[in-house]
Amino acid sequence: MTSYISGVSQVIVGRGRAAPPYAKILVDAALDAIADAGLVKDDIDGLILSSSIPQPFELNPAEVAEHLGIELAYVAMAPYGGRPAVDVLHLADAAISSGQAGKVLVLSADDFATRLGIDGAVKLYMTSFDQVYERPYGPIIPTAFALMAQRHMHDFGTTMEQLAAVAVTIRRHGLLNPDTEVRGELTVESVLADPVTSSPLTRSMLALISTGGGQGFVVTAEPTGDRPVSILGYGESCSFMSLSQAPSLVEFPNLRKASDLALRQAGVSLRDLDFLQVYDPASIVPLIILEDIGYCAKGEAGAFVAEGNAELGGTLPMNTHGGTMAFRHPGMGAALDSVVEAVHQLRGTARDRQVADAQVGMVHGQGSWLANNGFLVLGRA
Repeated sequence: MTSYISGVSQVIVGRGRAAPPYAKILVDAALDAIADAGLVKDDIDGLILSSSIPQPFELNPAEVAEHLGIELAYVAMAPYGGRPAVDVLHLADAAISSGQAGKVLVLSADDFATRLGIDGAVKLYMTSFDQVYERPYGPIIPTAFALMAQRHMHDFGTTMEQLAAVAVTIRRHGLLNPDTEVRGELTVESVLADPVTSSPLTRSMLALISTGGGQGFVVTAEPTGDRPVSILGYGESCSFMSLSQAPSLVEFPNLRKASDLALRQAGVSLRDLDFLQVYDPASIVPLIILEDIGYCAKGEAGAFVAEGNAELGGTLPMNTHGGTMAFRHPGMGAALDSVVEAVHQLRGTARDRQVADAQVGMVHGQGSWLANNGFLVLGRA
């Protein structure tokens, strides 16, 4: 049974502006998504809420329903890491497939840096590390990805220039997004000249920290609205939690397990994809993903990106909205921005960043350090 993303919305806060209250972001995202689906709020019979980083249980789905003034047959909450980009859409799809609901509202909101401040956000993320084997050494979030980058360079000869090329490519896409929070083009030289945050990663090779934002979706059993998008396949895999317990810093078999499952359900192959949206907390991560899902051989993704294959018009355009490195990173729902972008691409409404004749795309969501991965395959309805 095929389900459809019939409505989509995105709450934009903007660079450096304080986010509105958490509940207001959710309600605004909800009403905009419902309208985009050509529905009214009383049509909704299911609600799935992705928790936020600063207040994971401040509001539950029933309370959000109270704010909206709707009665629901099905509610759920997804308190996971960066993986809600696929988890929450899969939960909606499963609720529809099992007959629990027919029109499911999916919401995510965060006021990450507004609530915590930049220092508070960094401190919160530092506590994500394992308290026995990792936290005593004082790492910050970029440290984990820097370890991956150092090992990848050692094992496969990946160069600093190739890591920089990832940032340059994604920034080029981000600057085509009118809602981006970054300014100015990057070059390989400027990325390498940036201050080093955690060796070998410079500032431009890392994700932003935004003040907040939200996303909304309406998933339906039958297509509604003007431009629905089909949910074709889903897969996930989890193999560890702490990076110190990972079997490898550069090879993550769960990526392949999850992507293979999603592609098999969708009945397509990697070569059928018109675009790929991945969670990109650091420039090394898209390279590892490209390799471990099998699109590039191990050690070849750096050259693949540096040669322009991930750009608009390339073999596999990637992070066409700018991702977390060149659009925004509002918090827990950051990867859901990738789903919004995928919907725009498949609707043909991405404007200057439109992939020509996009028919099928895949979205990746990540929890922890590539420990928990999910993939969602979407297609033009």
